[in-house]
Amino acid sequence: MKKTALLILTLDTKAEEALYLKKALERQGLNVLIMDVGVFPSSAVGDITREEVATAAGEKIEKLIQTKDKGMAIKAMMMGATVLTECLYRQGRIHGVLSIGGVQGTIIGTSAMKALPVGVPKLMLSTVASGRRAFEPYVGTNDMTLMHSVVDFFGLNAILEQVLNNAAGALAGMVKLDKVHTGKKQNVAITIYGTTTPAGRLIVSLLEKAGYEVVAFHPNGTGGMAMERMIREGDFSGVIDLTTHELADELAGGNHACGQHRLEAASDMKIPQIVVPGSIDYIVKGRFETLAPSLKKRRTMMHNPEMTFIKTSVKEMAELGRIIAHKLNRSKGNTIVMIPMKGFSYPNYEGRPLYNPRGCHAFAEALKEEIKSSIPVQQFPHHINDEAFGREVVMEFKKLMEKNEKQYRKNKRRERCCSRER
Repeated sequence: MKKTALLILTLDTKAEEALYLKKALERQGLNVLIMDVGVFPSSAVGDITREEVATAAGEKIEKLIQTKDKGMAIKAMMMGATVLTECLYRQGRIHGVLSIGGVQGTIIGTSAMKALPVGVPKLMLSTVASGRRAFEPYVGTNDMTLMHSVVDFFGLNAILEQVLNNAAGALAGMVKLDKVHTGKKQNVAITIYGTTTPAGRLIVSLLEKAGYEVVAFHPNGTGGMAMERMIREGDFSGVIDLTTHELADELAGGNHACGQHRLEAASDMKIPQIVVPGSIDYIVKGRFETLAPSLKKRRTMMHNPEMTFIKTSVKEMAELGRIIAHKLNRSKGNTIVMIPMKGFSYPNYEGRPLYNPRGCHAFAEALKEEIKSSIPVQQFPHHINDEAFGREVVMEFKKLMEKNEKQYRKNKRRERCCSRER
């Protein structure tokens, strides 16, 4: 059976490019559905019309035109395109998405792509996929591909045609590749930084030997939130949040800030989690010469020419203890906090630039004061990267998973008994 690509664009400005892309995708053996997210009429008609997109957002296209409010129109088409794209995917009618556009087209196209799970092919051909721009608003925590169009979409020419061909070929290649099927192993999520890599490497190795499949996330502001999203989507049966650094950057304005909802998904989904204060003992900023004068007065370490680590203050470490405690207090069980008291990251070690024993102690005391009594807090006379600590983490995690499995089977037996009684 032929697979189908969804093509999202504004036909009122890009009808010529749409037809060219449709033919290019069809030459690659794909069926094509065109979704028109333009507001104004066009000589071409999409398989999914602009009227249908507006209706999916609870609006009438005529009203959007009459208001002359461009922001309102774009917001409506974003919402409608997102709803319809997700619906088409759930119905099994599309297998990949390609969109083209400038700023507005990119916002609409990528918003729709964000509704699809990780692994579904997504490609955004954009005039703004390069330069001094932050791509987080477009990509978010998803796995879409951004491709720079180089030239603008103002009619076909040899350069644009080649770029469009390349985009069509890229999406077709992704769509036609076989899907990787998940096995029977339980998936475990873990957060690992460069400064917690020795611990992470040992833990992953031990978990894999125990029969788990481990997925690592780089907690750089996006990685942690991507993990949170996938936890909520049911992709993991357990979590080892070894590196909760993003919370430090969120508190102190670092470059890897994570938003308000980090460290919440596992508790909400009631899945087993081990939480470690990995790398919360420093803040990530840019080049040293760009630091505020107050930060230059602190102990710092150059991680690379573009990145400076700044020692987290004792006051900030205590506040992080309270923040983590409050987040974990929403947990309904299945949570353990493990604190390596000799340091939470590579540079926080006796003799190294960011050694901070007072900060580690302040964190532990503040967390224990605020966390509810049903959540175990374990302290160890180890550094986070000590082999002994890594082995303790794996041992506690395996016990937590076994306890969870026993409770699951117990609940299932109870459900069957209740069902028979009814």
